[in-house]
Amino acid sequence: METIKKYILKYKLLILINAILIIFVSALKALQAILFKIIVDTSVGNLNYSISTLIWYSVGFLIAVFTAETLSKAASAAFNKKVLIDYKQSIIESFINSRRRKITSSELISLLSNDVRMIETNYLTSLINIMEDVLLFIVSLYLILRINVYLTIVIFIFGWVPVIVPQLFTKINQELKGQYLKKLERFTNRIKEMAQGFEVIKAFNIENKILNMASKDNKDAEMAGYKSDAFQGFQGALSIVSGFAMFFVNILVATYLVLRGYITVGSMIAAVQLMNYIVNPLISASVYATKIKSVEKIADKIQKEIIEVGKEEVSQGDKPFEFRNSIEIKNLTFSYDGKRNALSNINIKLDKGKKYTLVGESGCGKTTLLRVLLNHITDYEGQVLIDGVDIREFDPASYYRKVSIIQQDVFMFGDTLKNNICLYSECSEEELNEALKQSGLIQVVEKLPKGLDTIVGEGEVELSGGERQRIAIARALIKKAEILLIDEATAALDKVTASDIERTLINLDATVLAVTHKLDPEILKRYDEIFVMRDGEIIERGTLDELLEKRGYFYYMYNYGIDEKEEIETVEETV
Repeated sequence: METIKKYILKYKLLILINAILIIFVSALKALQAILFKIIVDTSVGNLNYSISTLIWYSVGFLIAVFTAETLSKAASAAFNKKVLIDYKQSIIESFINSRRRKITSSELISLLSNDVRMIETNYLTSLINIMEDVLLFIVSLYLILRINVYLTIVIFIFGWVPVIVPQLFTKINQELKGQYLKKLERFTNRIKEMAQGFEVIKAFNIENKILNMASKDNKDAEMAGYKSDAFQGFQGALSIVSGFAMFFVNILVATYLVLRGYITVGSMIAAVQLMNYIVNPLISASVYATKIKSVEKIADKIQKEIIEVGKEEVSQGDKPFEFRNSIEIKNLTFSYDGKRNALSNINIKLDKGKKYTLVGESGCGKTTLLRVLLNHITDYEGQVLIDGVDIREFDPASYYRKVSIIQQDVFMFGDTLKNNICLYSECSEEELNEALKQSGLIQVVEKLPKGLDTIVGEGEVELSGGERQRIAIARALIKKAEILLIDEATAALDKVTASDIERTLINLDATVLAVTHKLDPEILKRYDEIFVMRDGEIIERGTLDELLEKRGYFYYMYNYGIDEKEEIETVEETV
């Protein structure tokens, strides 16, 4: 809860304004009992106020209550708004600043909508309500003490019953609430998967299976919610019954005091009203305290898994990035789980301006190596040096200005084609036109209804895989990337389009390291060096002709297919 507390304390002026208004509202509610006392005692002749005076008192009281309640609710809403804006922004910034994505997009959406909204309802709003209840309790206790000390003692003795009883079940309530949140998150993720995998669901005719899984998750979530709500209702019922018991005890004591002549009827009416303002705050304060405890686990989870992780990973270098000669990877070893190496003792050198490609079966570590070069993975053994400087020492902003990646799945923002190419950065018309020309996008732009101002992305104008790849190339050109990493960029494209795009990439004025599955001789022979990976190791290297002459692992991949692992191993055993 430390982060959200930090943002709460950040707005001290709003806290002060809320406190003043809450004091005013609480005092007015308690003074309602005194107004009732004046009216009743006047009616039985114990006081001598005119009807017009009582009317003016009542009207003035109603106006004051309306004004105070309106201002108090507005101040509370303003306070919640400020804290939640900062809190959600800290989550978003921590997510973006992390080197590795720790949670899925659906988990992030669920967290920012469901979990944060629950923190607002059960934490921030409850804090304000507890403040109001505490002040109302204090003012009412003071006023009832003025009416009769014995009545106050009885209330003080029995007033804690409705508070203590529900607390006996707080732990069970927290567990049920936690189970509900877990199952609600699972259901939310399922719906996200349905939306993202719509085409796959239709293509493989698995609608019924997916619907059954969604139905089960939906029922599980609602059943968990029902159990949590039902148990909360049980707690609430205990609070109400214990509150009624206290009320009856005190009303009987007040009746006895009236019969004995110690207090007037008006004082008794005022005492009854004040008892409500003592009992109800005790009950509701208990409920609000339970709500606050119920979200502690949620806030702690956000703190540990998102915010603290983001802060830890933001600690990066500050050297300005320059690339003059070469990239050297020395004795690079990395493991995701600490058991099996994804990369083992990698030693390669990439000279500036040259073109390199990584080939190997799926899962051999090619993408992991690119992630190391992107500085997304930093907890490895060995070194990655650019002109002798460890890449972890470079300022990330400076580094990423000169390094770019093109992936198989090119993400498109729901915005204009121009913004998708320039990525919300300033780019001149000359730079944009040159990027369009070199990436082969001129004809694509001409076909679009509004040219560069056409809105593209999901639900808008859909682009083909080849067109998306050309947009990724244009992004790199606009960025003037000196190091270009390519991760299976043409894997999903037809042979003609793939070859065309790979030729464009090879001709770019940049140092290129491309991961590919397509062993097209016309493309491979244009690379200065080919690195062959297997089980996280570089086992062969050389030009296309050199590798074929060796008749090693690459030779058999080239002839039998890059993912025919069993067949390759069988052939190897026979030679």
